[in-house]
Amino acid sequence: MIAAINPTSRRHHLGAELRRLRQASGLTSTQAAERLLVSQPKMSRLELGQRAVNPRDVRDLCAIYGVTEQHVVDALMRMAAESR
Repeated sequence: MIAAINPTSRRHHLGAELRRLRQASGLTSTQAAERLLVSQPKMSRLELGQRAVNPRDVRDLCAIYGVTEQHVVDALMRMAAESR
């Protein structure tokens, strides 16, 4: 249960989930970075959990990836807020 409270663990889990959603949408990390208006290295760090993701970026990435289930978007945004 300790890992559930650890912000680093949450960042890693969130990053992996964002990568899974990106891949499911058929986008490369470069394409996703361009659409989010960030660099590809930043996108890579987000997906690896090496950098905190703000909830707004999570919301925007969900829109880019075509995630329409609001409960999924809300859960990912909560995870982003808790990983800071």
